Amino acid sequence: MEVLAKLGIDGKLLLAQAVNFAVLFWVLRRFAYKPMLDFLEKRTVRIEQGLKDAEAAKEKLGAMEVKEKAVLVDARKEAQAIIALAEASAKKRDVERGAETEAKMKRLLADAQVKITEEHNKALTQAKAEIGELVVLSVEKILREKIDVAKDKELIEKYLP
Repeated sequence: MEVLAKLGIDGKLLLAQAVNFAVLFWVLRRFAYKPMLDFLEKRTVRIEQGLKDAEAAKEKLGAMEVKEKAVLVDARKEAQAIIALAEASAKKRDVERGAETEAKMKRLLADAQVKITEEHNKALTQAKAEIGELVVLSVEKILREKIDVAKDKELIEKYLP
């Protein structure tokens, strides 16, 4: 220790400082360094777990996008099938209505033809009846008058232009 004394170092003081350093080292290690390392370790674990979760979420998102596309394709196919079915139904209904309308028109035309024929026959019957009455009246008028040759010519000229 003489060498240390020549250098101006007190052994007791050096020992006290070494003990103080050991105590301080132990206190810092126990209450500062170890909790700090635990905190950093936990943070590292959380960050790694967050990265794993992010990767899993990214994979799930990719899978969901694939499913979404598949669902959209199925929905489009189903919509096209429904539209095709509706168009076919509309065409069928149009054909049926066209046939109904045509049948109704034919029926109405046939009824009109029958009515026209009936009206024509009725008009002919009435005309014949009227002509018959006129002939009878004319004959009656002619027969009431005395017929002579001159009167006969006059009547013929009068009634037949």
